Amino acid sequence: RTTTEASASVHPASSDAWVKVESSITRPRFYILWHHFAAKELRMLQGVLGIGRVLPAIMIASLLVACQPDRADHGIGDAANTTTSRNIADTLDQQSADSRKARISGVEYDLYVDVHGSTERFSGEVTIRFGLTDPSSDLNIDFGGGTVQRVLVNGNPIRVDYNGFFLTLPSGTLQSGANTVAVEFEHPYDEDGTGLHRFVDPEDGLTYLYTYLWPYYANRLFPSFDQPNLKAEISLTVRAPGNWTVVSTGNGTAEPSDDESTLWRFSTTPKMSTYVFSLHAGPYNIWEDDADGVPIRLMVRQSLAKFVAVDDWFDVTKRGLEFYGRYFDIPYPFGKYDQLIVPDFNIGAMENIAAVTFAEHFVQRQESDRTERENRASVILHEMAHMWFGNLVTHDWWNGLWLNESFATQMAAMAALETTEFTDTWHGFFTNAKHRAYERDSRETTHPIELPVNSTADFFSVFDAITYQKGSSVLKQLAHYVGEENYRRGVSAYLKKHSYGTTELEDFIGHQEKSSGIDLDAWSHEWLYQPGFNTLSVSVDCGSDGLQSLTVLQTAPDEHPYLRRHQLDVALYSLDDNGELLPGEVFSLEIEGAKTTVELPGGRPCPALVNPNHQDWAYARIALDDRTVEILGEQLSKIPEPLTRSIFLAALFDRAMAGDMSLADYIGHAMRLAKNEQNIRIQQQISSSIVATIDLMQRLRPETDDALARLLPELELQSFRHAAEVTAGDLKRNWFNTFVGVVSTETGLATVRALLNGMTEVPGLQISADLRWLLLIILSGNGAADIDGLLAAESSSDISDFGAKSSLTANAAIPDQATKAKWLSELQHPETLTGLAGQRAVMAGLFPPNQTALQ
Repeated sequence: RTTTEASASVHPASSDAWVKVESSITRPRFYILWHHFAAKELRMLQGVLGIGRVLPAIMIASLLVACQPDRADHGIGDAANTTTSRNIADTLDQQSADSRKARISGVEYDLYVDVHGSTERFSGEVTIRFGLTDPSSDLNIDFGGGTVQRVLVNGNPIRVDYNGFFLTLPSGTLQSGANTVAVEFEHPYDEDGTGLHRFVDPEDGLTYLYTYLWPYYANRLFPSFDQPNLKAEISLTVRAPGNWTVVSTGNGTAEPSDDESTLWRFSTTPKMSTYVFSLHAGPYNIWEDDADGVPIRLMVRQSLAKFVAVDDWFDVTKRGLEFYGRYFDIPYPFGKYDQLIVPDFNIGAMENIAAVTFAEHFVQRQESDRTERENRASVILHEMAHMWFGNLVTHDWWNGLWLNESFATQMAAMAALETTEFTDTWHGFFTNAKHRAYERDSRETTHPIELPVNSTADFFSVFDAITYQKGSSVLKQLAHYVGEENYRRGVSAYLKKHSYGTTELEDFIGHQEKSSGIDLDAWSHEWLYQPGFNTLSVSVDCGSDGLQSLTVLQTAPDEHPYLRRHQLDVALYSLDDNGELLPGEVFSLEIEGAKTTVELPGGRPCPALVNPNHQDWAYARIALDDRTVEILGEQLSKIPEPLTRSIFLAALFDRAMAGDMSLADYIGHAMRLAKNEQNIRIQQQISSSIVATIDLMQRLRPETDDALARLLPELELQSFRHAAEVTAGDLKRNWFNTFVGVVSTETGLATVRALLNGMTEVPGLQISADLRWLLLIILSGNGAADIDGLLAAESSSDISDFGAKSSLTANAAIPDQATKAKWLSELQHPETLTGLAGQRAVMAGLFPPNQTALQ
């Protein structure tokens, strides 16, 4: 039947040709955990369980055994003889996707979904229309973990061949040219944040649904050709409870029914990839506005609505839509723009076309500080950039993930610079994004930016700081290399030419070559296909007449010995007769190879400091010699440019992390700089680097016990005193964050307890419910004797979902072996710990840095 008949009750099987097929496969929780945990959590879990490299092999073998369908149990009958070369697994390999793409065109979906009634599962029907060039072999339709009631191919019922992961349509039922397939199905609501996720708010009992379909979860919502390069038009109809709002890509109209349900009909979408389709539903709180003719809405569950910074959210949205329309020279292409803040979300946000979803950690239950406001604005602008780059034009396969995400990260920085209060956004990009990129890129598990992704199961292996932060750093260098306006024109031409289509890397690079007139073959090979990063240092030749020449030296690690070309600026800083630092002299330079020498006659004084990456155009760390370290000890705070101070501070931190400077000495450098530093970004860099250094020192105990005994009391005292004394709210929160990041002495923990019971305070800082849980987790991880009672009391007063998850984290942090064994058992064989979000909350608290012995 068509979706216009969708309001009718489900037809019973009309003949014994209809065979109900129900998947007996359930995805093991560890499989889901494996794909969604951050790399840090995964490494920690592997170390705890002693499973190292064995677990992935065991998991794969177990999955292959578990996923072999028993054809008789599925009631498939004679259809079991159908063969396919595709692996029977919850994944799509590129070879199968390419083969299917070569045969199929003009895909359209007519989808009906019923979310009214059952709390366990939803039902639906989909009619798929497509052109087929070659009907001589079977054809797969992706559908993971559901139930298939019946299938019609070109109007004829067929016996169902469904293995729990995809349906197989026999070649004899297909025809050359136009084909129509109708599938009636059911699927359980997901609890791991994928597919159609269902959440019941513990505060008020209200139910909310949302989809997360990236990269290969649209097939958990409905049977589909679930790959990015088979774009389709989608028509959606949804039956939902009468008091719910339903949101999707298109505009929806509601038709109330007599059974207290509502039928929502949505306009047909433009051609789009399945992974950016969406279906969100529930009694969401809704705010509405208009962005120069584009209707915009913001939604959140009712119990969180009072905490949402609506005005800030809408202001960033309006300014972003205007900026991108101007930058790309393409008006916003999708009619309306909805944004939903949703619970239990697996990632920060997802760029569903015209219905973007955000994690709830962008909502604070106290006034947001500068970092929180900036992070929120950055993610809003990142997802918005995808509307053009990623949604309007989409990568052909998942090896294009890096370009999609890197570009959106780069554009978010550019948009923030022009449209928000964060006009020093590139400074923040250096202290945050680039720091994460260098850290990830320095591990032996690094990889090239562009690399094959053989299947959707490999997707998360390239979902990391190289995909996002390194890639966007390299695109920043590319824009500087070809020229900012040439870069913009190349992007605009690329989007206009390939609108509603899919592309490969060569298409993007080709447009950059055309707009700039620069051959980028060598550049692409060096930057995109080779792992690792370079380190820059400087040698100067000074004579009696001053500086004669300057040489920039470039090195690479032995395991990745690739030297690259860099377009950069160099800054020279000299001292006057009184030993005071003079403003830097800046010149541009393109370097290539191990050594680039520039003759600089003309009476310049011999520089005291040289920054070979002024303005941070290059993706390269800088190395410091002993003389420079000594000078920085006196002159770092006197360097006029905040970004340059950050670059040198980061170089000192790198030196300490490499073992070329003691960790305690680095903290000394950082705290000296902090005394007079007024720039909030540098103060945050100081804070985060000190916390990271103390974290490492805790994990290196007992060899660092003496240094910690010297450092911690003073760090706790100074950071808490600064938090109490400074008047600027952002600096206050920063120093408070430093305090809670390092606190572990008996005196410091007494202050934590006093903050909780109201015996002390930080003037001007509200100890909100969120901050109370943070303090309780600290006490728990440090072995507070009365922690059980404290946690029970807090859980009674805070019945929110955030409170429930925080309680899990705090309980997991208790430092005794029985506690760790209990939670590890729950993670491996969950009995009471249901849902991925709860499991992640436990993982977050299992091993604080002071529990290395237990780990």
